[in-house]
Amino acid sequence: MPGGIEGSGRPVRGSKTRVGACRFAAGGVRLVQGQNPAKALEELIRHCRMRKASHVSWACRLAREGRIDDMKGDGGESGAGNVILDVLRKSSTENVLVAVARWYGGKHLGGLRFRIYRKLTSKMLETL
Repeated sequence: MPGGIEGSGRPVRGSKTRVGACRFAAGGVRLVQGQNPAKALEELIRHCRMRKASHVSWACRLAREGRIDDMKGDGGESGAGNVILDVLRKSSTENVLVAVARWYGGKHLGGLRFRIYRKLTSKMLETL
């Protein structure tokens, strides 16, 4: 899904899933030209009610001046930002920010959590 600089710049709630007591939710926003990714992330977290999540991992790819800048954050979930960024790269998505929140439920999920991040990110890209 290639993205351009067009878009609404408004956050969109994505899919949710639950594994035991752990909950996950995705959100995304198409970044318009000149939109600050940090401010867009703050608005996305607020809009998607992710403030109380244990972890909010995110990634975005910005096309500017003939190059693409990749940004990511793990939000305390080591490696999760890389998983989200990998999905964005493989789909050639640009000018989109995706965040996935996790509310920790007391059970370690191992590699399953990364499959969940990947799945929710992919579904979010279909929505945007």
